[in-house]
Amino acid sequence: MAQLRTEGWIHHLGRHAVACFLTRGDLWQSWEEGAEFFEGELLDADYALNNFNWLWLSCSGFFYQYFRCYSPVAFQKKNDPNGNYIRK
Repeated sequence: MAQLRTEGWIHHLGRHAVACFLTRGDLWQSWEEGAEFFEGELLDADYALNNFNWLWLSCSGFFYQYFRCYSPVAFQKKNDPNGNYIRK
């Protein structure tokens, strides 16, 4: 999220992890609030893609994969075990 604030960009898997954490992980926030925040921060924002991804990842739409939920902890352990990206 720090990268999003400073650079206006974040990797798509990072976006997925944030969306899952906010909507289904622990906070149970509305996908619309997350989509609105990202829409305002992203330099490469695309209204249709952004909203569909938030809708899909929150499992609120008619087409969803309930088993596709990215854990910020497990995802980090798998892809950056030394924490280099976090320390950046």
